Amino acid sequence: MYRRPLPTTNLRFLSTVMWDGRETVPGHAIRADLLTQAVDATTSHAQGAAPSPAQAAAIVDFELSLFTAQIDGRNVGSLASQKARGGPTFLPAQPFCIGINDPLDLLPVMPGACATSSGGLDPNVFTLFGAWQPNESSGRRAIARGEQLFNTRQFTIDDVRGLNGGPGDPIAAPFAGTCTVCHDTPNVGNHSISMALNIGLTDESRRTADLPLYRLQHNTTNQQITTTDPGRAMVTGKWSDIGKFKGPILRGVASRAPYFHNGSAATLGDAIDFYNTRFHIGLSPQEKADLIAFLNAL
Repeated sequence: MYRRPLPTTNLRFLSTVMWDGRETVPGHAIRADLLTQAVDATTSHAQGAAPSPAQAAAIVDFELSLFTAQIDGRNVGSLASQKARGGPTFLPAQPFCIGINDPLDLLPVMPGACATSSGGLDPNVFTLFGAWQPNESSGRRAIARGEQLFNTRQFTIDDVRGLNGGPGDPIAAPFAGTCTVCHDTPNVGNHSISMALNIGLTDESRRTADLPLYRLQHNTTNQQITTTDPGRAMVTGKWSDIGKFKGPILRGVASRAPYFHNGSAATLGDAIDFYNTRFHIGLSPQEKADLIAFLNAL
């Protein structure tokens, strides 16, 4: 863990505020969203008295002062050795603005947003371990290969509601892309704008016995959808938001098992298997192992 003195101006990586985006308000800077979250978490989750404005501000100041990441990797040692840039030390200098590197170049008018066009997506989102590609350590080479796979392995992205899976989505058809289309924030890995997506996690076909099943009916068309979680629709009431969630930051992902909002993937390997089958990526066992090694090093 690395902490630098307040105030901080670079860190806006906490733009993923709750899986369903309930604490994200369009047009608000991240600080405003975090202030709301501090109050709601205290009064709802903790069932306590509302913090004073000064207490809420102190909570948010603390959150925005933290830069956390792994320092060492199993069997590879320091993640910042031999010109690699893993670990927390480099995070404070990582440039960020809301909308940076967004593949759709959506730049919201709000505090902290990019002032000019990002020029679309640079798929090389993670640039931490390239120096390890010729390394003598097999573990370090695996991490470097996994990073390269994450950035460059193309597959067909289709039927992702909120992106290209329904009426009104910004892209009309399937297209070839990489993992970094959705995980586009440089060296952090969440989406740099608030963009809730439905990748099929809550479909009835993926339900396990421990999950509920809801049957929802449209008030006007009588169309029905069965889902294990209404997702963002519980916040907005919109039919188009059923099953949509915000993508999380990938730094420190190894410490947050199980994965996905419903814990349906017990391990990183299970999470990779979901994407591999959902998008027909065709990963080999070696490629899966390399991706796991890379994600374990974040």
